[in-house]
Amino acid sequence: MPASEAAGRRFDMLTLVKRILRSPFTTLALIGLGILCGMYAPDVAHALSPIANAYLNLLKMVVLPFLISAVIFSITSMVQDPQSVRYLPRIALAVLVVSVLGVALSGTLSLILQPGEISDPQSRIELGRFINSQGAVSTDLQLPLTPPANVEETVGPVSIILGLVPSNVFGSLAKGDAIQVLLFCLLFGLAVGQVPQQSSMSLARVLDAVYRACIILTNWFIWALPFATFILIAEQTATMGPDPLTLMGGFLLVMGLSTLAVMLVAFGIVAMRSRQGYWTTVKAFQPLLMVVITTRSSVAALPWVINLLVERLRFNQVVVELLAPLNVALLRTGAIFLYVSGVIFIAQLYGRTLSLGDLALIGVSSSLLALTTTGMAGLVILSQMSILCGYLKLPFEAAFVLFVAVDAVSDTFMTLSSVCTVTATTAAIAPHTREVPDAHAGEVAMEEPAGAEQPA
Repeated sequence: MPASEAAGRRFDMLTLVKRILRSPFTTLALIGLGILCGMYAPDVAHALSPIANAYLNLLKMVVLPFLISAVIFSITSMVQDPQSVRYLPRIALAVLVVSVLGVALSGTLSLILQPGEISDPQSRIELGRFINSQGAVSTDLQLPLTPPANVEETVGPVSIILGLVPSNVFGSLAKGDAIQVLLFCLLFGLAVGQVPQQSSMSLARVLDAVYRACIILTNWFIWALPFATFILIAEQTATMGPDPLTLMGGFLLVMGLSTLAVMLVAFGIVAMRSRQGYWTTVKAFQPLLMVVITTRSSVAALPWVINLLVERLRFNQVVVELLAPLNVALLRTGAIFLYVSGVIFIAQLYGRTLSLGDLALIGVSSSLLALTTTGMAGLVILSQMSILCGYLKLPFEAAFVLFVAVDAVSDTFMTLSSVCTVTATTAAIAPHTREVPDAHAGEVAMEEPAGAEQPA
């Protein structure tokens, strides 16, 4: 009896600690403490950063095996189900709707708030001083981003698409190129789907075992996530300092409000589709949001997206495992926000009046350019803004320094909006376990006509 009481107390304490660590208030408190630590104790923040970097490596090491097992297994299962084709038009429609709404949201906020309008002379002086003080940094960053002269003729949409095809999938695995690995998984899953089911059963069991092992690892790692979030926020604040945040406050406000709107809508869509309360859904999102803030990577957050929808909210596993990786590659809401609000910010900064034709060009070009940003690092995504500025004859080099200075914050907003969009879109398309898919409703009704009426 005493042993059982002690076990019960340990279980209650473990449950309490889990609830505290996964509480939204805990996350907000640790983010605030991280900001204070970075501002007033930068040496401590820099000293703790290797611990957080090691934790990030632990998170990222699960991504590729998880991606391979989940995508190949899902593609194989859906190829063997002829009704799965109906999901593909819905993905195309989602890309179109997300692009239009993303451009409209960020563009409207930028035109209303006008983040690039600086009427205070003292603010303009401080802005000029900051840009001039970062001249060496700007040069260092621009040099590696400039393509070599011998490959200039190959840069374009066709070369970008051709670059997604892996020549050696093992080399892509070694480099961590998730997009090339994803393409291989899609093609390999299609091929395995053509193999007779009796022959592919053993491979399916292995993939399912790898998938479940990755889920267990992610559940282990999540315990240390709040502390890693504190360390990373502190290190980022200590590195940037307060000046860039003040100078780019208007731009970050537009990015933040756009991201907040996406998150609120995403919570509502997932709550409605899972038939959960809104606050219950927000709490279920908690681990995923913390991973996004910590890693700032849509691909690294993919296991948590699938875990949220399948394990916590009980959506159809096969469909979610197929749709989530595809949506991560195609739904680039954060990049759309960056390009639209960033170009409008630069135009306002230099006093350039944008016509309706200019705004339409920004919207269409941002939507298309965002599709090419999958797997790119934050600075490379920023450098592509020069393409849009070139269309509008806007200077980009000086403003690039400002965007680099707040890259940690803007990249966090970008990843949050993209991951929330992916989660909501996947939940909107994938069937819930409470629902009977339309294609199989008749079969289930004929096979189990009275199953629900039988006593337990």
